[in-house]
Amino acid sequence: MLALTYLSYEYPTLSLNDSIQKGLKVLAQSKQSNLAVLDGKQLVGNVTERLLAQSLHPDGKISQLKDDLTQYSLESEEDVLASLPWFESSAYSILPVTDEDGKFLGYLEASVVASIFLNNGFNSTNGGIMYVPFHSQRDSFSLIARLIEENNGLITRSLMIQNPKDPMGLPELVIQVQTEQFSAIMQSLERHSIHIEKAFHFGKNETVDTGRFDLLLKYLNP
Repeated sequence: MLALTYLSYEYPTLSLNDSIQKGLKVLAQSKQSNLAVLDGKQLVGNVTERLLAQSLHPDGKISQLKDDLTQYSLESEEDVLASLPWFESSAYSILPVTDEDGKFLGYLEASVVASIFLNNGFNSTNGGIMYVPFHSQRDSFSLIARLIEENNGLITRSLMIQNPKDPMGLPELVIQVQTEQFSAIMQSLERHSIHIEKAFHFGKNETVDTGRFDLLLKYLNP
């Protein structure tokens, strides 16, 4: 499920040459917390109302804030699952999507990502997503897969993503599991020294003491 497939063209963009006052007006009209800033067709970053409002040069241009723009984005050929840490880190409801050369293509909406999970078999009782910091010289995907299967779990999707919060830049293995024993799977992995950074559980009858994706929960459990 590539991000390219789910692009939205509903929301505007801003230019480096736009005034800060125009940026504030467009953001207010869009009712979004962030919008993409472009230099021609290239994505430069995201701007927020807070950043614009706090500018020391309210009569200036957005270009004066270039170094302060956030760099959250997704490439069009990436899996939509890779958008979750960006949505969680930023609390944005839309995420810019680019091609491999950084050309802006459109936005990915958090609500659409949530719908994708629901439409692909995830409901309140049958699975979840876990994030495992992955070191290629230490961790084994085959061991992780075996432990999940031994606990009656089915890996429906997995991918490596870059963790925007990791200061060392280590990748994370994101695993989407279909199971009614999500807690048991997590406990089994932990017993084998496989650290789970965070997990998002779709069930109501299990207690998983890990981080939750509050933004996604808002759409899954309105």
